[in-house]
This record gives sequence, structure tokens and C-alpha cells, in this order.
Amino acid sequence: MKKCSTLIFVLSFIMLIATNTYAQNRIAVLPFQNMDGKFEYNEWCYSLQDSLFKVLVAADSDEANYRVVPIDSVEAALADLNLDPANPQYFTDMWKAIAKLNVKKVVSGSFIVEGNSMLIKAAVYDVKLKLPHPKFQATNIFKDIDKVFDAIEEILNVVKPGVM
Repeated sequence: MKKCSTLIFVLSFIMLIATNTYAQNRIAVLPFQNMDGKFEYNEWCYSLQDSLFKVLVAADSDEANYRVVPIDSVEAALADLNLDPANPQYFTDMWKAIAKLNVKKVVSGSFIVEGNSMLIKAAVYDVKLKLPHPKFQATNIFKDIDKVFDAIEEILNVVKPGVM
């Protein structure tokens, strides 16, 4: 009987280690921050989030390297804490929502609209450190307003290696 319980314990321990070793990275894509502060630009917060979410899912559709948390789950976590990406406190308060999502990494960004151009930046954040990874940051991407979504491919090329 003692040998049987020891064997079960050892097998359970091995399965736990194997599961953690081969587990996918769970990542979340957050709404972008409207650094401009103008209400009429808030739709870009969610449009950029949605576009980046879609290309990250498509880039690893079989989820071999990472799994992207669905946007509705991200929105629910943010809504529970009444967080708004247009609010200046959003960046500090978002970590409370991220803790609920059980993710290892977060992709987030910000933008400023100037005339007919938009300056965009995005980065992969390590959840434990709450800091952007220095190597996986897409910064200073300038796009005309009518070509903003061209920046998504540039952002993907920089952040994808960081989420794997």
C-alpha cells in the first residue's frame, strides 16, 4: 500500500512538472492608451487592440507557442475595476486586472494624434516585473491617420518573438 501511494505521488509530481514545462505562454492584448486625451480618439484604443489581437492569433493559430486571452475576457477584467484606457491612472491600475487574467505577458501600447498623423508605440510587458521588455518594444511608429493599421504588422514583427 505504501509503495502504491508513493508511486502515485511520484507520477503526479512528474505530470505537474511536465505540464508546467510544456504549458503555453498565456498573453493578453490590452487596449491602447489614448495619450492625447481627446475623447474622439478613444475608438482607436480598441481598434488597435482588436487588430493586434487578430494578427497575434493568426500568427500562431494552432497555439503551439502562445495563447491569446480573448478580448471579452480582458474587457471583463477591466470592467470589474472600472478601468478606462483614456484615464491617466489606467497604466498603474491595469495590473490589478491583469492579475485576474493569469497571464505571463501583456502586450500594450499607446498613441498620440498630431494633425493627420499618429505616433504609436507598443511593447511586451513582463507581468512579474510590470516593465516592458527592452528588446520587444515597437516605438516611434508614425503613420498617417488613414494608414494607421499598417503599423500593426510592424508591431507584430517586434512583439511576436517576445511572447513566445
